[in-house]
Amino acid sequence: MITERDLAEKFSVVWKQHFPLLTSNFMRVFNEGQVETINTNAIPIGNNIRFDLVSEAAFNVSKTLYEQNISWDSFSLQSNALMKSIELTAKSIWGPEFKAEELLLTIEELDETKKISANILEFISLEASDNVQFKPYLKGYGILPDMIADISIGNTLYEVKTVNRNYKSSDLKQVLIYLALKQVTSDSNWEFAGLYNPRKGTFCKFNIKSLVFNLSGGNTTNETFENFLNSLSRDVLLDAKF
Repeated sequence: MITERDLAEKFSVVWKQHFPLLTSNFMRVFNEGQVETINTNAIPIGNNIRFDLVSEAAFNVSKTLYEQNISWDSFSLQSNALMKSIELTAKSIWGPEFKAEELLLTIEELDETKKISANILEFISLEASDNVQFKPYLKGYGILPDMIADISIGNTLYEVKTVNRNYKSSDLKQVLIYLALKQVTSDSNWEFAGLYNPRKGTFCKFNIKSLVFNLSGGNTTNETFENFLNSLSRDVLLDAKF
């Protein structure tokens, strides 16, 4: 099944057709002018860290800590709960085929998981909204499947990228896919969207209508998103056939 990452990294003709101004130069200016620091502490990648496992585990732990209103220390003392969270994370990354010893995090990996989780929770608190939803569900459109975004805070959808780099166009494209699905399949919409990196402690936030207007060359949000999803569905279907 095709994923949102596949959609964001491929189908360049469709992206250029509907968002012609989403270029490498745009992303350079975007990273220089739109990205701000929000967390107190950045978290450099340590040695011999399983990057994907730590990143996903930290996000999942953050979800549990926030929703249950408990601290990391309280959660980590419940070793079964922590191991269950890591196991679910491993399955989402590697599938059901993994060895039990792969679930054991090193001391360094646990420390990074704790720090990244702390940054995510700090970010949520600084956004100051009681309306927080982890992993909001998005209904599919055409042959595009249902998807799960990262986190909705108030009237803003954030894509979380726990990386040691600047934001890339594929990161922004992934957000646009989620926003397009929300626009054409739901009665309610987000007003803003953004990217958040808990490892670097940086984020950006933008008005959706303004961004789409600028990237599409002056088209409306409704028109752009509907035409984009229709074109993307056709290309996915053709790609599947051949």
